[in-house]
Amino acid sequence: MTTRRDFIKLSALSSATAILPAESLPGVADRPAVAPPRNPVILLRSSWNDANIGDQGHTPGTLRLLERYVPEAEILLWHQDPRPETEKVITRHFPKVKIVRGAFYDRDKPFEGELKEAFDRASLYIVNSGMVYNYGLFGYEWGTTMAGLTPFYYCLDRGIPFGLYGQSFDKFAHPAMPVFKDVLSRAAFIYCRDDESRAFLSEHAFRPGKLEFGPDGCFGIDVRDEEKGMAFLKKNGLEDQKFLTVVIRTNTPHLYDKSKGSPLNPAQPTPAQQEQDRQRLGKVRELITTWVRETGLKVLLAPEVSKEVAQAKTGVYDQLSADIQRQVVWRDTYWNADEAMSVYARAHSMFGIEPHSLIMGLALGVPVVHARPLAHGRKGWMFRDIGLGNWLFEIDQTPAEALSAELLTIHRDYPAAKARVNKAMAFVRQRQAATMQVVRQTVGLSAKKNQ
Repeated sequence: MTTRRDFIKLSALSSATAILPAESLPGVADRPAVAPPRNPVILLRSSWNDANIGDQGHTPGTLRLLERYVPEAEILLWHQDPRPETEKVITRHFPKVKIVRGAFYDRDKPFEGELKEAFDRASLYIVNSGMVYNYGLFGYEWGTTMAGLTPFYYCLDRGIPFGLYGQSFDKFAHPAMPVFKDVLSRAAFIYCRDDESRAFLSEHAFRPGKLEFGPDGCFGIDVRDEEKGMAFLKKNGLEDQKFLTVVIRTNTPHLYDKSKGSPLNPAQPTPAQQEQDRQRLGKVRELITTWVRETGLKVLLAPEVSKEVAQAKTGVYDQLSADIQRQVVWRDTYWNADEAMSVYARAHSMFGIEPHSLIMGLALGVPVVHARPLAHGRKGWMFRDIGLGNWLFEIDQTPAEALSAELLTIHRDYPAAKARVNKAMAFVRQRQAATMQVVRQTVGLSAKKNQ
């Protein structure tokens, strides 16, 4: 039992120690200093292709969201393959981001170097937007499938949380379903850029920490190259909000692909694929002709994929009548996403068979009409899921008259069309903020307000 005298002694000692420097207290000088908590490190895998501004555009879009909502984090960007053009965009607009190169697996070589160091430092590993986690949709290469999952196993082995941001899921052919389900159910979060993909995972009992709709990372893009963009517009007589941008997609091989090609980019298109292109580009030519004659405004044939520069010339521009050609600008060179953004920002509206130029347009406040090929998968529902279902069509089932009619409706009540874009983008921004709060939580940060 503590006596009154003992209590006075203890009180005096407490008072004395309270004013002593910490290093003079018994044992304190010998204790190791407590390191301050380190800032989180986020490793982002992204930049799927230099020759596709959509594959390029995911990267600055998601980087901007991470920079805005998780400013405390150090961001490492993993480029497994060389991406020199994308890296020009990133180093110009995101100088704080460190680019990490290298393969996760290279036959019998040990896993070492800057990529291993990046993983071992990571507080969170994120795979950016795309449709890379499918099996049987575009082929049955099991080695490629497992190579994509291997980094997740490394994370599981070392307790590194991982997540997927703005992904689409279409098919897990046998025997892939249990493998994907086991791995992806251990993710901290999976954000699907279309609700069909979310429902697909849910129906097959995938159970990650968070499974929700989350917009494609490209919706966050805001980078521009005004010098190049304005020079192009001036050279070609394209005035602000006085031209329609048109983006095509064909069943043709990539310029860089020297192998057997792929289902969407065949090295040797079949007669059926060639006929499909003729039908689609015929609709595009009809749409352009109607637009020019009804509105008097110009048209820009813009490339989302490098291979489509030549296809837009031979399949569209060269087959237009002379009076329409005079109102059409064919871009004869490929470009990077930041220059494209500077041009798209001045468009009146956009029409595309590809989706990501249209996403860039929406991010800039530009109305869009998307005529998707069903073979491109569930990602085609992205525009419906942000409230723009009336601007979504199927290119092979929709007559050119219906596509033209929707563009003319946008033209005739342009303020209403702009208001629709603003409403859709408000929803996108709300979802972006919610997804980034989960990222913050995953790396141990508190919620960030006023974003």
